[in-house]
Amino acid sequence: MRHAYVSPPLALALLLFALPARADLITNGSFETGPSPDDSLTLAVGDPSIPGWTVTRNAIRYIGTAWMAPHGTRNIALNGTTAGGIAQTVETSPGVLYTVKFFIGSNAFPLKPYVKWLRVEAAGQSEDFSFDGIHAWEWDIGWLPTMFNFTANSTSTTIEFRSLMEGDNNGPAIDLVRVEPFPVSVAPGGSAELALGAPWPNPSTGSFEVSFTLPAAAPIRLVLCDLQGREVGVLAEGAFPAGRHFRIWNGRASGTGSLRAGMYFLRLEAAGTSRVRRIALTR
Repeated sequence: MRHAYVSPPLALALLLFALPARADLITNGSFETGPSPDDSLTLAVGDPSIPGWTVTRNAIRYIGTAWMAPHGTRNIALNGTTAGGIAQTVETSPGVLYTVKFFIGSNAFPLKPYVKWLRVEAAGQSEDFSFDGIHAWEWDIGWLPTMFNFTANSTSTTIEFRSLMEGDNNGPAIDLVRVEPFPVSVAPGGSAELALGAPWPNPSTGSFEVSFTLPAAAPIRLVLCDLQGREVGVLAEGAFPAGRHFRIWNGRASGTGSLRAGMYFLRLEAAGTSRVRRIALTR
């Protein structure tokens, strides 16, 4: 799905907002540290020049200015000469459930087929993910936040992202990888406070993820509002059980189909109380 914006980047927002602190196990998940890729740089199998990561299977492309990242300036195209991959090994605890969060996109102006597929593998478990790149422009890829869960079976786990598409310039792209222990649900009465997590990434060039925690089962509303307090979208509404919940905003406003760049507020309402977070949308 394409995300449309009509205003220029907000420099002030970029200064005021940063990625929130997380219990993240991944090193360099935004791929911002590494050799200068300029437009893009092809990296061969075994190349470790992006700190924390190793290229697997076939070559990949390290993207700089070729197209816009969801945050920062760099990302990874998993097809270099053909279907390639990239992996990182993290410390884990056997038997613990982990979640891998990442943004999926594709090359700008991709070749057919427009739907791109990648596979995430960890601890002998895997899941396939797709992205429709038909409207992936270099200034607006339409990045989508995505999630994969696995149960660790060792004190270390290798997490690999690999393309399932053959051919150069015909594959998926990834960015903003995080790995965290999966949050354990809160039992009713086990938490004293209603909580609304910080949206991520913030600022966002399109989609973002947000979590909220309920101390007990309750009907809730989670909405996105502009600076005048007008609701421009609903992320969640209805009865939810106690515990932590995740929602993804797809970058589109209710009714209008698009959102202008600017400052917005997330508002969570439950049991007669509310929580608010700010989010900056940029071009």
